[in-house]
Amino acid sequence: MGQTWTATATGSSSQWVRVDSAGYRADVVEAAERHDAAFTITAKGYTNVRAAIEALALCPNTSWVPAMGAEDAKGSEVAETRFAFAGRSLRMIVRRQPTRPGEQLSFDDLGGWRFHAIITNIPPMLATAADVEHHHRLRGGAPEEAIRQLKEDFGLCHAPLENFFGNWLWWHASALAYNVARWVRVLALPEAFRTCRGKRLRLSFFNVAARVVRSGRRPVLRLPRAYAHATAFIEAVARLRQLPVFA
Repeated sequence: MGQTWTATATGSSSQWVRVDSAGYRADVVEAAERHDAAFTITAKGYTNVRAAIEALALCPNTSWVPAMGAEDAKGSEVAETRFAFAGRSLRMIVRRQPTRPGEQLSFDDLGGWRFHAIITNIPPMLATAADVEHHHRLRGGAPEEAIRQLKEDFGLCHAPLENFFGNWLWWHASALAYNVARWVRVLALPEAFRTCRGKRLRLSFFNVAARVVRSGRRPVLRLPRAYAHATAFIEAVARLRQLPVFA
């Protein structure tokens, strides 16, 4: 942590450190305090963390406010409580997100909500819970989402072969598959599919049970009558055909 502060020193009198759950440790809090820095840290799902979240969620006096940014459109809400960590009393800010039909549920879901918690030393007079939680979510953005999709959707989470060069080719193929999927989402698909995950992309557009036939000496792709995304598929193909060709 000390090396990080030295490398990123800007001469500013205030710094805000945003850390994921890997930094949910007492020494990280102590390092931030030594440098007089504000911090927000994602809380791990330990027993005391889950107990604090459950108490906040079940308390009838809890005041939930709409989350900021993209989470507002999802119906997410934010509330806060006090939480003891590393011998300190810190703010715990909790975001609850409504679960949707068909989603994989978690053992920690409660009453149709999924909960995420952070701890911070920023006092309420300087920033509201919604402001702090929103700023914390901006720590990774696109890079963290790309890493998550590479690992969970495109096989970059393991090395399946014993040979180094075989795994090297595997990782290159995974990265290429991610890039192609990203290009298709951004350049071809409608706005509603711009952020869809790899599994949905494969099931909805790449693995379509269609038939290739010939009519008038031309190949024709026949889509199933019950195909729910036929319009989006046809629009995507049209957009791809309009892209410039580089030889």
